[in-house]
Amino acid sequence: MDTHRLRVGGNVSADTALDAVRAIRDAGELAARWPELSTILATADVELTGRAGALLAAADHDAAHRANPELPLVDVLLTGSGTVSPLVPRLAGELARQQVVGRVTAGDPGGYALALAAPGAADVTLCLLDASAVFDRVPHTVWTVDDVSVACDELLAHLSALARSYTAGGGVLVLTTAPLWPLWADQILDLRERARLGAVWRRFNAALLELGTGAIEGVHVVDLDPIAATTGPARDPRLEIYAHVAYGDALLGALARRVAHLVRALRGRPRKCLVLDLDGTLWGGTLAESGGSGLDMAEGFRGESHRRFQRVAAQLGSQGVLLAVCSKNDPAEVDEVLRDHPDLLVRRDDFVTVVADWAPKVDTVGQVAERIGIGSDSLVFVDDSATETGLVRLKRPEIAVIDVDAREPATHADRLLAEGWFDSTAITEEDRARAGRYRTEGRRAEFRAGFSSLTDYLKELDTTLTLFAPGPGDVHRLAQLTQRTNQFNLTTLRLDEAAVRAALADPAVLVSPVRVGDRFGEHGVIGAAFLRRTGTRVEIDNLVMSCRVLGRGIESAWLRELLRWAAAHDATEVTAGYRPSPRNGRVATLYPDHGFTPLPDRGDGLHRYHHDLTTLPSAVEHLTVVSELPAPVPVGAHTEENR
Repeated sequence: MDTHRLRVGGNVSADTALDAVRAIRDAGELAARWPELSTILATADVELTGRAGALLAAADHDAAHRANPELPLVDVLLTGSGTVSPLVPRLAGELARQQVVGRVTAGDPGGYALALAAPGAADVTLCLLDASAVFDRVPHTVWTVDDVSVACDELLAHLSALARSYTAGGGVLVLTTAPLWPLWADQILDLRERARLGAVWRRFNAALLELGTGAIEGVHVVDLDPIAATTGPARDPRLEIYAHVAYGDALLGALARRVAHLVRALRGRPRKCLVLDLDGTLWGGTLAESGGSGLDMAEGFRGESHRRFQRVAAQLGSQGVLLAVCSKNDPAEVDEVLRDHPDLLVRRDDFVTVVADWAPKVDTVGQVAERIGIGSDSLVFVDDSATETGLVRLKRPEIAVIDVDAREPATHADRLLAEGWFDSTAITEEDRARAGRYRTEGRRAEFRAGFSSLTDYLKELDTTLTLFAPGPGDVHRLAQLTQRTNQFNLTTLRLDEAAVRAALADPAVLVSPVRVGDRFGEHGVIGAAFLRRTGTRVEIDNLVMSCRVLGRGIESAWLRELLRWAAAHDATEVTAGYRPSPRNGRVATLYPDHGFTPLPDRGDGLHRYHHDLTTLPSAVEHLTVVSELPAPVPVGAHTEENR
């Protein structure tokens, strides 16, 4: 079955999608064709995704990762205060839908305390809590609100201690809050005491949520209350009694989707750019037919719906999401509305680029990525035309697509947020400044047009490259660079925040971020080097750099400075490696081009190189290099001060 044909014209039927997954499985091709699962399940609801996940139970996840090394392999352990096994196929399907090779296992019913006492069992552990976790601690058959309050405090202290010990080794723990069902609250007949029970319970859940705000590194908390409020029956008393399954199918499916989004964010795979259609999406009406004065974006229920959607887009933009337009319209008319319409909440200057012409969107949406210098797999495309979205899904499967219905604009905002495409474990000031940097790129382009020589342009650009020693505040950005960078990523080594912190704490490792600025402003931290010193040899574990600054000689000046640093601190050789991937071909000759010589091939796919430090690469004259790198820590000096 040709699974790529499934994407045309909107949603895929359950039978068609399941037949496609089953055909791949039965052909023994799951490992090789794992990336296709996300395409097949792109528009699947949580029920369908769970059914597909059940077909993946016997998958060889290691083989799938070997066949697709660009996809993260994540071991997920499920535990909780009840039976969690029904969540396994749902989460397995959702992770495949997010292009993650997820190996999901379930612990013993109610065995969360033992599971969390054994750190290192998985990359990510999900602990699903329910009200029984509290009420099982109440010692009396007949209980009071005070009893519940004491039990909440005891459980919170217990979970906090478990979380600290569990994550100390670098693991990730995901806790859930525990909704209070009427079954419990309605047992209190005094309405004032019932209200107090609600207050006690909310304080308990609020304290749980606080654990996920950075109070304990490596802990994340999913709030089940809003999920329960927007799904079907959240609880089945028969399942609760007979099987100790605290939650209904609808809630488990929604939770699995939310956790898969979290795993995607943990692996640094959020999208960067929201590409918006205009007519029927950003505003109501058709610009070519009614003109700017006839568009719906303020008055009436349709106008209010589009206004809400614009507010959400503006909110995302304020947190670093790049906003762009891809529209079938006259560019001059689009520009006039974006600049001058009095009711529009996102203006022309809020968009990093606007693509407006009459060509099919499948041909023009990619121009957005080209204009701003990002990969097309960083795009999220929103449109109300099933024809346009279907063709983009078919021919540009790397682009995330969101369908909206022009007849029901009140649902636009919910559909935009449903997949959590831009969710991140942390938003940095660097993220928030991203849109401004891309807009500044236009000013650089205008400046470049005034020079007939690239050399003269680069000289007048006055670029400064700063190598510095990172601190705790740089951890998220460093992890982000390793996880998101594809084109300039020499060994494709992906690090999460725990791995970055471990590297910073290792006296044998030098982590060297790179900050770049020029006459137009700061680019921010655009790259990172990871070096390891053993005796008189320095090994470059990886170099990663944002592609937005390529073409200026920055990589040459950076690599020269790293070699100079090694030579200045008594190293006699520097070794480095290049591991080819589908995206990093442009840096295949980086090391040979800078004086490195090949080492014998070991047959493991890594091309190794050696530099004897006798002759360093030439300086890049149009760049100013500032090095703030520390001297290597002497072997044996593993003190906290040196770290």
